[in-house]
Amino acid sequence: MSEDNKILNRGLDALLGGGGSNQRTVKDINVSNINAGRFQPRANFDETKLEELTNSIQKHGVLSPILVRELGLNKYEVIAGERRLRASKKAGLETIPCLVDQKKDQDALESALIENLQREDLNAVEEARGYDRLKREFGLTQDDVAKSTGKARSTIANSIRLLSLPATVLDLLSSGQIEKGHAKLLASLDPSEAEAAAQNIIKNKLTVKDVSNLSGKKTNKKTSPTKTKDKDLLNIEEEMSEGFGHKIEIEARNKKSGKVAISYNTSDELENIISKLIN
Repeated sequence: MSEDNKILNRGLDALLGGGGSNQRTVKDINVSNINAGRFQPRANFDETKLEELTNSIQKHGVLSPILVRELGLNKYEVIAGERRLRASKKAGLETIPCLVDQKKDQDALESALIENLQREDLNAVEEARGYDRLKREFGLTQDDVAKSTGKARSTIANSIRLLSLPATVLDLLSSGQIEKGHAKLLASLDPSEAEAAAQNIIKNKLTVKDVSNLSGKKTNKKTSPTKTKDKDLLNIEEEMSEGFGHKIEIEARNKKSGKVAISYNTSDELENIISKLIN
C-alpha cells in the first residue's frame, strides 16, 4: 500500500472511529456492484448540490474514496459517501475508489450517522430518526446512542422527542419551513395545536423567540385560575421527558398521591412506550 493510502486510511479511521489495528484497503469497484446504504440516515439529497458534485467529478474525478462493506462476491454496500456514488453514476463513471471494511449492521448505521453529523448534512428529522433507529433496531439506550455518536444524552433525548410531532409538522421541519427551535416548542403541544401553531409560524414568519413568548403567555393564562405547578416538579417533568423520549406530566393531588401521564401520538410510539415500561 502506498504511503498516501496509509495516510488516507488513518484519516478516515479518525473520522469514522475505526481502530488502528483494522487495516483497510482502497480499491476501484464497479459502480454497478455497489448498493445504496440500507443504513443511510439522510432521506433528502439536494439536487443542485448533487449536480455541482457531478460536474466536479467529471472534471477532477473522485478525490476521496467512499466507505463500503462487502456483502458477498463482488457485491458491496455504501456506509459513507452515497452522494459521491450517486454523482459518479450521473457523471458516467464505471468505477469508483472505495475503502472496503467489514462492519456489522449496528456499526454501519453508527458510521453513516457520524459521517453525516460531522459534516452537518442531516436535517433535524433525519438526525432524530437515525438516533431512534439505533435505539429500536439494536436495543440501545439513549446513553448507548450518546456514547456511540459522541453526543450529549440530553441532545439525543431532545432530538428523538421531535418524532412525537405530527407528520405534517415533521415535513415542514424537514423542508426548512420551520426551525429546530420551533419544533422543540411545538413538541410540547397536542398534535392539532402543533399543526395550527406551525402554520401560524410560517404565515406570520415568527421567530423561535416569538413562539416562546406566545407559549409563555398561553401557559400563564391556562394556569392562572388553577394551582401553578411547583418549579421543582416542572424540572422533574422536563428531565423525565428528555430521559424517556416522550412527554411526561405529573399531577400531584397531595404530598402522597397523584398520577404520571405519558403522551403519545402514534401506535408505534405507544408500542415503544410499552416496550420501555416492560423492559
